[in-house]
Amino acid sequence: MSAQREAKSSRRVRRATAAVCLLVLAVAAPARAQEWVAGAKSQARLVDGGVHDGARYAGAQIRLSGEAVTYWRDPGEAGVAPTFDFAGSDNVGEAEVVYPQPERIDEAGQQAFGYRRDVVFPIRVAPVDPKKPMSLALKLDYAACEKICVPAHAQLSLTLPPTPQAAEAALLNEALRQAPKILEPEAAAQFASVAPAPPAGGKPQWRVRVTGGDARDLFVEAPTGFYFDVKPEDGKNAFLLVLAEHPGKKTRPELPLRITVSGPAPAEFDLALPPAKN
Repeated sequence: MSAQREAKSSRRVRRATAAVCLLVLAVAAPARAQEWVAGAKSQARLVDGGVHDGARYAGAQIRLSGEAVTYWRDPGEAGVAPTFDFAGSDNVGEAEVVYPQPERIDEAGQQAFGYRRDVVFPIRVAPVDPKKPMSLALKLDYAACEKICVPAHAQLSLTLPPTPQAAEAALLNEALRQAPKILEPEAAAQFASVAPAPPAGGKPQWRVRVTGGDARDLFVEAPTGFYFDVKPEDGKNAFLLVLAEHPGKKTRPELPLRITVSGPAPAEFDLALPPAKN
């Protein structure tokens, strides 16, 4: 009987020791993805995206329900751009949001720029002390719009260990693939050209021709007071930029436009407009 009691006691000790080990591992293991936080017509979370091209990434993922949409940094004629506040983070020296290429969305005749169903915003992060974990805190405000627009807010947090253990590296890799490549002036000149086109309805026009790849759409970010309609020219990989709004007598912005070309290989670059045709 004594031997049996000793064997049972030994098994209990081993089970207790194993349970303690599992508990320690569960506490010590860094979170690789946050639980979803519910919002209006949506849910959001932070994920550890690992390392891509030598840079460390997290990702803010928004999952939309039904036909709801959310918006790009320039929401177009309708919608509200998302805002990212990392003020509560610890040991985070840099947190830069990367925006995947948007799509054009018709909202009762107005043109909005944004995303449907699911979007991941890569966040390029860097620690103050590389030997310590980063505690990434994000106050995320965005809009989820279907028939009506509803504001959504998510308070998100995630611990990023010094050694990446990313369960969502593939998710971030796809999001980064959808992010436009930023072109320097010399590369931009090889990728696209611009020339004045005859005015239409008294409005100045310019033709942007994309020669560096297949263009699905083109988006214009202009200085305050300027707004451009974009009209694709079928089969020409070209777009007409129509000056729809301008401040006073200024019919050409002094600063370059910021152009985003969407497609299989999206790109982003600055573009200065030449004088318009009369």
